[in-house]
Amino acid sequence: MKIEVKSIDSCKKELVIEVEAETLKEEYDSVCQKFLKHARVPGFRPGKAPLSLIKRRYKEAISEDFLEAAVQKHFLAAVKSENLSPLQSPHIHDLSYSEGQPLQFKAVFEILPKLEISNYKGLEIERILPEVKEEEIETSLRQMQGRMAQYVPVEDRAAQSSDFAVINYTGKFTDGTQPGLNAKDVYCEVGGANTLPEFSENLVGAKIGETKTFSIKYSQDFPNKKLAGKEVQYTLELQAIKLKKTPELNDEFAKDVGEFATLEELRNKIRADLTAEKERVVHSEMQSKLLDQVIENNPFEVPEVMVHKQAENRLNEYVRTLLTQGIHPQTLDINWAEFQERQRRLAVHDVKAALVLEHIANQENLGVNDEEVDEEISKRAQQAQQSFEAVKSRLTKDGGIERIKDRIRNRKSLDLLLSFATFKSSQAIIVQP
Repeated sequence: MKIEVKSIDSCKKELVIEVEAETLKEEYDSVCQKFLKHARVPGFRPGKAPLSLIKRRYKEAISEDFLEAAVQKHFLAAVKSENLSPLQSPHIHDLSYSEGQPLQFKAVFEILPKLEISNYKGLEIERILPEVKEEEIETSLRQMQGRMAQYVPVEDRAAQSSDFAVINYTGKFTDGTQPGLNAKDVYCEVGGANTLPEFSENLVGAKIGETKTFSIKYSQDFPNKKLAGKEVQYTLELQAIKLKKTPELNDEFAKDVGEFATLEELRNKIRADLTAEKERVVHSEMQSKLLDQVIENNPFEVPEVMVHKQAENRLNEYVRTLLTQGIHPQTLDINWAEFQERQRRLAVHDVKAALVLEHIANQENLGVNDEEVDEEISKRAQQAQQSFEAVKSRLTKDGGIERIKDRIRNRKSLDLLLSFATFKSSQAIIVQP
């Protein structure tokens, strides 16, 4: 077999293959014998028809079966001989064969690029210091207040501003172009920033059990595209009136939240939690910036097949996120062609990042042991409220174990990048991985 390797680019190869006729004779005869054994020819019992007749009668089918098997066999032998690892099935072209003649064809496919990256140590980066502001602590406390608030029923008066009205409502599009709207037990803050003025106007002065009917003409630029430019006639019924009672920020509040003797203890815990979270974020940001430096300093091409797959993964993940939020992608005013091109550019970076991290892991002999994998599986099992054995079994079946190993290995490569870095700010404390 003659093999010529041509490099179209750093990731794309073309093999020009020629297989001698003598090598093919046995393979061709084997296919003919298969047809002879199973073919039904009038006037002959199965397997008894002359081979010459079978070759004439089934010439095209024999040639098709033979070529499919022969091209696959000799392509695999060729890539093995040349120590190449195709990332996808090859594109076969310029196929030429006649019985008794050599088989000739060309195969085009992509491979991983060979990376030569050595300058990933001692990269300079500006240190990012986590800073927790007092306003952030106050915001966390107010959020806790909100979660611990109680809604106290009011029955001896009509609804007024700042009340929370519990309502049922239906909405009918006046043009009849869409199905109606309906909702039950909706908490609506009368006069609140998130409440449409028409709802607040009709609720003020209303009593429990009272029904109100009114229309809203939505503007063309209303955020909800389903309602934008439409007129809807609403009918609402006031089910209950409630006052929101928010607990005071004091030592008693801290005790109710958790095991804190004073409000100051709670503040300190919030400060510590926010600091830890910000440290994780800045740690990740610095790693990402270092990885971007490596990619920028070591330009290389990436296989299109990997970019295409990653772009699809990104698009599918975006669509899944929308659907979980109850948003159908077709209702969004998005230029999908531009969106897909943007996803493709991001996918190129994703693929480069993955290849660089794998390269560093190989260079530094970074491995992943079973204990590390089991620890990650335990976290997932706890989050999913499932047993460790059930989660591990599922991950083993769908190839998830290897993905976990890749993720841990990448994390180790990123930690190593940061440990090798040189920081511009010499006065700050180093944030270790």
